[in-house]
Amino acid sequence: WLAAIGNACSVLAFALAVGINAAFFDAPHSSVFAICPLLLLLSQDNGMFRAFTDQQRYFPLVAASVGYLVSSSIFTLLLRVHFEAHHVISPVAGQRPEIASNFALSRNLAMLFITIPGHLLFLHFMWSFRWSRDLYWVLLLPINVLPMLLSDLPAIRMLGALGIAAGVLQLVLSNRIRKYGMHFV
Repeated sequence: WLAAIGNACSVLAFALAVGINAAFFDAPHSSVFAICPLLLLLSQDNGMFRAFTDQQRYFPLVAASVGYLVSSSIFTLLLRVHFEAHHVISPVAGQRPEIASNFALSRNLAMLFITIPGHLLFLHFMWSFRWSRDLYWVLLLPINVLPMLLSDLPAIRMLGALGIAAGVLQLVLSNRIRKYGMHFV
């Protein structure tokens, strides 16, 4: 039960740090990368993290950072206007080019959805550490350049850059796994 309490405290500390960072400090989205190492404190328990082993040590870091960037992008693009209209949050002063027109909104949403398959593929790799076909990444890496060039939101640009970094990292790691496996054949 001690591991379960430690995991609950780690997840709560991460959630509070992200919430305080976003609400009070108005920090950039890149600050989530400094907060994510709190999730390295997670360990295997009999509850929520039953399947969690040392092999999946860095999966929560990647999943939390990608999840935060995707959710903040969706909030900025779709939910902020609704919450501001109903006075749940205070309106942001100034021009917001990401939702200036329907074309800008649809372009940003398309750029967000372009990044998701690469991140899902990398998260699957981080969980299993099994070799996957390099063809997927050869196709997905050039597509992840588009959000970096065409998006108005910094979070979507970061997702594109993170998708490129994840693709390169998976190509290098899967090549090492394949070479290591050939030693035994």
